[in-house]
Amino acid sequence: MTMMNLSPREKDVLQLVCNGMSNREIGLNLHIAESTARGHVCTVIQKLNTRNRTACAAEGIRRKLVV
Repeated sequence: MTMMNLSPREKDVLQLVCNGMSNREIGLNLHIAESTARGHVCTVIQKLNTRNRTACAAEGIRRKLVV
């Protein structure tokens, strides 16, 4: 399995996903459009090779990518 590195922004998004935020809430928190937040979430899900945002959050925690 090849692990792709997350950008600083993607790490921010992953942290917010782990905090249970919706795409809308992530967008408001990071001052970006909801659609941009959704794109970031999808990219993080792909990079972590997970099926959904819940699995993505769990994998981020498992890999110690978030605090």
